[in-house]
Amino acid sequence: MKFSHEWLQTYVGIAEEPERVGERLTAAGLPLDGIETRDGDTLYDFDIFTNRPDCMNHLGVAREYAALTAAQLRPPDVSVQATGPPTEERASVIVEAPDLCARYAARCVLGARVGPSPDWLRRRLESIGQRAINNVVDATNFVLWEMGHPLHPFDLDRLEGRRIIVRRARPGERLTTLDGAARELTSDVLVIADARKAVALAGIMGGEASGIGQGTSNVLLESAWFEPVPVRRAARALGLRTDASHRFERGADPEAVLPALDRAAQIIASITGGVVTSRPIDVHPRPQPKRVITFRPARARDLLGTPFEERDMRDPLERLGFAVAPGPDGVWSVSVPSFRRDVEREVDVIEEVARQRGYGVIPESLPIVASEGEGRTPLDATLVAARGAMQAAGLSEAINYVMVDGEDAGQFAPGAAAPLALTNPLQANAAFLRTSLLPGLLRNLAHNLNHGLAAVRLFEIGTAFLPGSPLPREKPTLAFVLAGRGVPTHWSLPGRDTDVFDAKGAVELLAKLVGVPTVTFSSDRIPFLEEGRALTVSSGDRVLGVVGEIKRSQRERFGIDRPAFGGELDLSGIEAVREPTRRYHPLARYPAVRRDLAIVTGPATTFEAIERTIRRHSLLPVVEVLAFDLYTGPGVPPGCRSLAVQIVLQHPEKTLLAQEVQESVDAITGALRRELNVELRGAVPE
Repeated sequence: MKFSHEWLQTYVGIAEEPERVGERLTAAGLPLDGIETRDGDTLYDFDIFTNRPDCMNHLGVAREYAALTAAQLRPPDVSVQATGPPTEERASVIVEAPDLCARYAARCVLGARVGPSPDWLRRRLESIGQRAINNVVDATNFVLWEMGHPLHPFDLDRLEGRRIIVRRARPGERLTTLDGAARELTSDVLVIADARKAVALAGIMGGEASGIGQGTSNVLLESAWFEPVPVRRAARALGLRTDASHRFERGADPEAVLPALDRAAQIIASITGGVVTSRPIDVHPRPQPKRVITFRPARARDLLGTPFEERDMRDPLERLGFAVAPGPDGVWSVSVPSFRRDVEREVDVIEEVARQRGYGVIPESLPIVASEGEGRTPLDATLVAARGAMQAAGLSEAINYVMVDGEDAGQFAPGAAAPLALTNPLQANAAFLRTSLLPGLLRNLAHNLNHGLAAVRLFEIGTAFLPGSPLPREKPTLAFVLAGRGVPTHWSLPGRDTDVFDAKGAVELLAKLVGVPTVTFSSDRIPFLEEGRALTVSSGDRVLGVVGEIKRSQRERFGIDRPAFGGELDLSGIEAVREPTRRYHPLARYPAVRRDLAIVTGPATTFEAIERTIRRHSLLPVVEVLAFDLYTGPGVPPGCRSLAVQIVLQHPEKTLLAQEVQESVDAITGALRRELNVELRGAVPE
């Protein structure tokens, strides 16, 4: 936001160089983004935070500088020579929506001659990048940038019945604004109307039909205070941002209504030759109470860690416009000036003391904070371990917004009830809270593949939101996606594409590094995963999540043109079953024995069932069961397949004998025939 050095000097004496002025104000919370010289003047570009609308004008910045340097502030003269008839004889004001408009004041300037602005006024506006329009409009813009209060001039003779009615728009009501756009209004929009129609959007922009033109001779000046939230909603709904709405949205000064009105009326009268009506109309249906905050000097010293004297705290507050009344018990009553809408609590007043005294005087020592609890919770530790495991698996972390569109929220949580809708979404395609992390990751996946990456491996740790009672349930979740070129099992082997075993392996590594003692995979029907390549991940009786190949229809919806794999795991479930203490076993002292079985199975028999049967019926300890080949063709009955399985047997305390190994294999094969109804093509010794 641009400010003129020359203009600031109108309200406060500045003996320092502009660079030093910028440094002072930056240290006090008004960061200087840039500084430049133009036509002999120096322009400051300050980044005014949204909670400081009082500094969005030259008087406000001058007040800050005066307080910092103990200089005398010279506010503008707001007296007005009102020699005309009473305003109520020329116009009337009715506020029909006092909940949206707390105050509305008006004055008239009669017999004005509209024309170009005088040089001093035009130069002032052009120095900060504002375009001069005509002397009446420029005067209101000048007061806006001088005092910070938005004003609007109407052509009094174009107002039907010379009446002002502040009301909600009627459904379907239309208004052409000063930018030439015809807008259809809803009842959520507050308008300024005359006796017949809407003539302005309250706090945002005036209407074309009642605007100031060359034929205007009688002007009605508006100065009001509108509720910030309705102005912001209306401006957003209409896609219209103006200097006026920017200030009303953040909270204008309710006590500046009449001073700004008189200041603008006097300027307009002086440069147009008009006459100001006496006694302004001031409809004030909802006065706002004065804010008084209890302030404890001892609390300020404790919080800032600095032994400020009471004088060191009181003087800066009074220079900023606060009224300080010390009490008998050492507690002060601090009255907040009406233009400081951001000061609401004692800590805000303490911050004012710190700003004015300078953050540099606060000692650089860390406060002593009493420890509570025992550090990270078990769930936090699980999140850290899971993140490390995914990174160890070669995946990169992504972070997405939790707001998604309704279709995404429903597609990846088929078992959940209706997704949670936001009351006030910022975008139509982000109107629901996510029920799964996969939609965001799939978009990341498509983006990276479309930009030429040969392999994309991403994971995300975040919260999924599911309906619950009385509050929604927040589910800590880990999700990941893989696509493109896979990692070869050996450097000498040719390249390959990522497959479902990469996804399964990532889950197995996660379980191993996080400390899940046993993890099993079972084939399942999962709506967003391809049938036959969809697995449920469990540990004991607890389901931890799913993993598999993303269904083609889902891939195409996200614009992914190749197979993609992924999974989603419930981190609270993992936290419940994980063993935080790692257990290590000594290296085996005795050799293992391997036996291969060729099992002819039907399509309904899964490897999981085969492995479970082998482990349950083996007479010797089973270290590992591997499936290493799948065959269909001659020698195998139609509709069946031959699965080659390797069993690794190893005893921790002795070397196995051939006879006891054979007895164990016989027990296994008998159980497989009996329980799974499979045929065996033979047990082949290694």
